[in-house]
Amino acid sequence: MEKGFKQSLIRRSYTGLGIIIPFLALIYLANIYLTTIVIASIALLSFREWTRLSNSKTNIIDTVSIILFAIGCFYYELLFLKILIIAASSAWILLSVFLLLNKLDYLKFMHFDSAVIKILLITGFLSSLLVITQIENNNHLLLFIVIVNTALVDIFAYLIGSRYGKTPLLQNISPNKTLEGLLGGILSSMAFIVLLFIFFNLSSVMALILFISSIFAFVGDYSISYLKRRSSIKDTGNILPGHGGILDRVDSHLSAATIFTFLYIFIQISGI
Repeated sequence: MEKGFKQSLIRRSYTGLGIIIPFLALIYLANIYLTTIVIASIALLSFREWTRLSNSKTNIIDTVSIILFAIGCFYYELLFLKILIIAASSAWILLSVFLLLNKLDYLKFMHFDSAVIKILLITGFLSSLLVITQIENNNHLLLFIVIVNTALVDIFAYLIGSRYGKTPLLQNISPNKTLEGLLGGILSSMAFIVLLFIFFNLSSVMALILFISSIFAFVGDYSISYLKRRSSIKDTGNILPGHGGILDRVDSHLSAATIFTFLYIFIQISGI
């Protein structure tokens, strides 16, 4: 078991570096067009992977959705993106309530065949990252912070859960995920936020938003796990060694980035 853990950790570490390094390059270059291409590519790969796992033939729906999204971005820009973010955030909040109360009967609408769920969650994620890149001050750094915060939650939830996890959480969805892993992920996010607060003058409001989004990272993780369990599959693909598919890697980011941006927009509007 120890050997298997180390091998898995090495694979995940190499894959993690392969994901983080391109984003470091994006921060260095700070080119909004290049960043948009990378973000859109990740979303499209997630979109296609979800479709591949579906039993329904939704190629026409996918094509129409992509075209409508492009038209909405072109004509309505931020307003269109914010509407999608609010809609997706509402879905994630609803999912979090069902998961917290362990009301899985209410999640029967969640499956890979649902084109509506796919479009809502992935376009919400894409819209969130696009909005972050349009924030005037240090937008690329903020994008990196959001991604790293969620990645740390993922990594430490896995490390702590694998080594010290004993108390199962939602065992009927994902028996390998534990309370200890949950706490390890949240504590890693808190440590990261404290460092940002001390060394980079992160505002208290932004720190709170990051912390809340780190909690929602688990909602995305459990939601995709629930979808995989319903479809009797272990991974959504095999493109990323040690992680599986694109959806296996971005599951936490789908929810965390969306909730972070939703709260950021709310604070802007409310003037807090």
